[in-house]
Amino acid sequence: MSYRSSRTPKSCFVDSAELKEYFSKRVSLSSADLVAMAQLFAQLYGEFQTDIVHRVCCTDAIDRPYIWVDPLEGRSSHVILFFHGGGYTMGSSKDHMQLIASLVELSGKTFLAVDYRLFPAVTFPAPLDDAEASYRWLLEQGLPASRIGLAGISAGAALVTQLVHRCAKKSLGCPALAMVMSGLNDFRFDRPSMAFNSCLDLVSLNRLESIVEFYFPDQSSFESDDVLCINQNYNHYPKTLFQVGDQEILLSDAIEMHQSLRSQGHDVHLNVVPQMIHCGQMFARDYPPGQSAIEQAAGFIKSALQ
Repeated sequence: MSYRSSRTPKSCFVDSAELKEYFSKRVSLSSADLVAMAQLFAQLYGEFQTDIVHRVCCTDAIDRPYIWVDPLEGRSSHVILFFHGGGYTMGSSKDHMQLIASLVELSGKTFLAVDYRLFPAVTFPAPLDDAEASYRWLLEQGLPASRIGLAGISAGAALVTQLVHRCAKKSLGCPALAMVMSGLNDFRFDRPSMAFNSCLDLVSLNRLESIVEFYFPDQSSFESDDVLCINQNYNHYPKTLFQVGDQEILLSDAIEMHQSLRSQGHDVHLNVVPQMIHCGQMFARDYPPGQSAIEQAAGFIKSALQ
C-alpha cells in the first residue's frame, strides 16, 4: 500500500491565506459535479502525503471496508475508529492516510479507518449506521468499549459525536475516547463564527447548506436527536478533545458543545489551534498549524489511553 507524494511545487505555506489560494486554484467547492470534485480532492490530498509505508503497518480488514493502521511495534491494546471527512459526498481512508498515520506514529495507538457509504448512493442515516456497525464489529472481536476510541475530521467528526449518542441510546457502552477534529456538531449554521470567520476559512456557508439539502432529503430527520447531539444530556461521555482552528467557521460549534458537556461534568477538552483553517490537519506536511494540531491531538490520545 503506497501513499508516496508527487507534490513538488512548494515546501511550506506561509499562512492560511496562501494555503486557501492554492486550494481554490485546484478545487471548486461550489461544483455540482460530485464525481469530478471527489477525484480532484483525492488528487489534492495525495499531493500532501508523504511516504508513510515504513512508518506504520496498513492492512485491509477481511470482508469489511476498514483499514487497520498499526504502529510498527504491533497492534495496541486500544483501537481508535477513524471516520474521514468529505461532506458525506467524497473522501476515503486512503485520502486521509497522512493524518491517520501521523496520529498512529505519534500516539503509538492502532487506528481502524472506516470507509462509510456516501451520497448519492445513500443519505442520512446510512453513514451513521455504518459508523455504528464498525463499533459493533470491534465489540464482536472481543474488544470492550473501554478500549475503543473514536476519532474523525469534519463530516467524520460529526459521526463521532453522533455515534457517542447512538452508543448511549442503544446501551452499547461508552467509548474510552472521542476526538472531534474540525467537527460539524450542529447543522443549523447559526453560530457567530459562521459570520466572523467566513472570509478566512476554506469552507463556506453555502457549501455546508448544500450538504444539508442532499444529506437530509427528509427534513424531519434533521431534527432527530441523532443529529442535534449538541442539545443532549449524557450520563456518561468519553474523555473528549474538541480541536478546531481559530479561523474556522465551525469554531463556535466546537466551543458551544465543549461548554455544554463541561457544564454536565464530563471530562472534555477544547484545543483552539491558532491560525488554522478547516481541516488544516490534512495539510500538515506543508502547513505548520496543521502539524501543531496533529501533535497536540496525538498527545491527547497518549494521555487519555494509558
